Amino acid sequence: MRTKSGKRNFLFTLVTVAIIPTLSFAAEEKNSPEEKISPATVAQQLFKKAQSNDNWKHAFLTGKYAQVVFMNISPNTAPKNEIGQEKHPFDQIIFIVKGNGKAVLNKETSVVKEGDMIFIPEGTPHNVINTSEKEELKLVSIYSDMDIPGDATYKKKEDEIAELGE
Repeated sequence: MRTKSGKRNFLFTLVTVAIIPTLSFAAEEKNSPEEKISPATVAQQLFKKAQSNDNWKHAFLTGKYAQVVFMNISPNTAPKNEIGQEKHPFDQIIFIVKGNGKAVLNKETSVVKEGDMIFIPEGTPHNVINTSEKEELKLVSIYSDMDIPGDATYKKKEDEIAELGE
């Protein structure tokens, strides 16, 4: 059971997730003094990095109470071009950064596309499905706990299953 302290830590980590990439991107980008890095710029750069991810899952940033994972649900993801039915003991937020698909939460299906956000409360059965036969569905998933090891990158879904089990 999550406490107020745990939720406060999650919110702190979520804010930190926005700040750390800002510092990283600022170091990478060499902006002129006139250019300010806004939250929108950070989100755009984060999404751009996620759009270039070709791995099934990549732990981009891991904290004590949250994790940012890039995912790529390709038309070749076995089985059925989907994450697969999941249920976590923590909240999850998904941003669709490329492609089209379906999100299924508690057996309710919604169409999702680039720019959409999905909030998944803890304990909610869910799945995200790539509906394209040719295009990849790429997303940023923010977990309010760790989903995969902090240094993990899995080229294919099968690699994750082989290491962690289902």
